[in-house]
Amino acid sequence: MPPALPNLSHLFDPGSLGIVVVGTVLATVARCGWRDFGAAIKVASGLVRRPFQIEANRKALAKALSAIQRDGHHRADPALPPDRALSLMLETYLRHGAPEALGQVRRAERALDEARRVSAAQVFVWSGELAPVFGLIGTLYGLAQIDPAAGADATAMIMGAVSSAVLTSLYGALLAHLVCYPLASAIERRGLIEEQNRETLAEWFIAQIDLTDVAANARRAHLREVT
Repeated sequence: MPPALPNLSHLFDPGSLGIVVVGTVLATVARCGWRDFGAAIKVASGLVRRPFQIEANRKALAKALSAIQRDGHHRADPALPPDRALSLMLETYLRHGAPEALGQVRRAERALDEARRVSAAQVFVWSGELAPVFGLIGTLYGLAQIDPAAGADATAMIMGAVSSAVLTSLYGALLAHLVCYPLASAIERRGLIEEQNRETLAEWFIAQIDLTDVAANARRAHLREVT
């Protein structure tokens, strides 16, 4: 017969877990503020969505470029790319028709994206630092529940208090190294990959717009010479 699986139910203590999780959240909020904490949670929740859609964004920019070359930026009305930053870049060009504005928009959006990514990752790094602290606090709280005057129930009470004390330290370490630090790293990795893909498409689009403007200026100069 195969060996019986170990019973891990004794490792779950809602009270100890609550001390660690609630304490870590409150301490993190006290350090960074509700606004940054909420923004970090929003960024972390975005990790479950689909990653940057390279092909969909590339096709949208290619169709937009064809429409601009055919109708001009004032009359062109292409579908916008699914990515917010690329969509803003395209809208800026359609509205103003100035190639130099594209670079300014990209630099501004890249700086904002980097600030959001770094801020969100830092929030989870702080949480990872604070979780073991509240594990220790929970341990001290559990040991403080030991009452030598408990009489006949002293052994059971001491065992329960020690168990709770040990579990809070365990929960603090697990929360830090299995949740907080991995989330911080995942946010950084996803953000850097998406930014690299976004920048590649943006540079291609800006280069094509420059070529389009050069060709349009050459046609206008030729028409003036003809007339």
